Amino acid sequence: MDGVVLSQKIDREADKLLAQIARADSMVVAAKAGARAEGFVLGLESARALNEVTVDRLYVIFDTATEERLKALASN
Repeated sequence: MDGVVLSQKIDREADKLLAQIARADSMVVAAKAGARAEGFVLGLESARALNEVTVDRLYVIFDTATEERLKALASN
């Protein structure tokens, strides 16, 4: 994940969430996957499992992935 250092378990979950966003077949599914990813990061932030910089980078990674998928779906 673009220079973000995560534990193996968190990295594995983050990769699964990114894959769900990437394979979303409708805008609704993509938005739900993006919301799920945002909730995941919020949980990590609330638990103070990661530092603030890492949390911010994860939000950007998931937001960007969701936006790109929504744009791709809208152009089809």
